[in-house]
Amino acid sequence: MRLLTLIRHAKSSWNDIGMADFDRPLNSRGLLNAPAMGSVLREEKVNFDLIVSSPALRAMTTAQLIADQIDYPRASIREEAAIYESTVNTLLDVIHSLGDGYGSVALVGHNPGISGLTYFLSNQSVSSFPTCAVAALELSADHWKDVSSKSGNIIRYNHPAKEH
Repeated sequence: MRLLTLIRHAKSSWNDIGMADFDRPLNSRGLLNAPAMGSVLREEKVNFDLIVSSPALRAMTTAQLIADQIDYPRASIREEAAIYESTVNTLLDVIHSLGDGYGSVALVGHNPGISGLTYFLSNQSVSSFPTCAVAALELSADHWKDVSSKSGNIIRYNHPAKEH
């Protein structure tokens, strides 16, 4: 059994229209929401063996702020270029490449890939997948390479608006 937590990056800034999408930072709300969701994970005693993030600034910052709250070392966050602008199939390839030594993995990325992957793996639709939403799936696969459609159940779903 594997535990996969899918996290959409926190709210980002659109203030500089000339800025490349990849380089967009979190806005003030995102800078508050990411540590708040990290605190929720800490209260729920969530631990990750590995955090894998899109290298886009807004995703990496989200991963780092959550990691700080759960005492996960920032230096251990793995950047994975394939997560940026990914499809469900690309995200599935990332999951299949994970080593079996990792039992609990968090993947920090972008929509529509993250919400699409949640549905693909669980066949359960969440009403929305807003920024900084977190969906934890318990997967029936013994090996990451065996994760497939409908192989998981959503055991936890949360987002900043639910916390207020």
